Amino acid sequence: MDDAVAPRSDLGHSAVVQFLYSRRLQDGEGKVFEAGRLAVRWFEQEVGPERHQLLTEEACLIWKVLRAAIRPAIVESTQGRRISGMRIGLAAHDLVTNSGMLLT
Repeated sequence: MDDAVAPRSDLGHSAVVQFLYSRRLQDGEGKVFEAGRLAVRWFEQEVGPERHQLLTEEACLIWKVLRAAIRPAIVESTQGRRISGMRIGLAAHDLVTNSGMLLT
């Protein structure tokens, strides 16, 4: 919760969604592009089996849509090893490709 998003007392909630947007930062190497993050969490024992199933289906749908909108990113560590599981959107890809900006 923060100033922009607060629970309403008249609405219950079952899951916590965390979205950290991607951003450009200045570090010792110059400008870098920091990846965003999306996380969803709930506790099955608190929501019960039926709501757990619904939340699981909804989370799967969200991830399916997100994966359709972005593509795998080819990222190498500073030691030259490829890092798997990273994804990037078209605008972010164009930004880092055209500027030579490093990904973090």
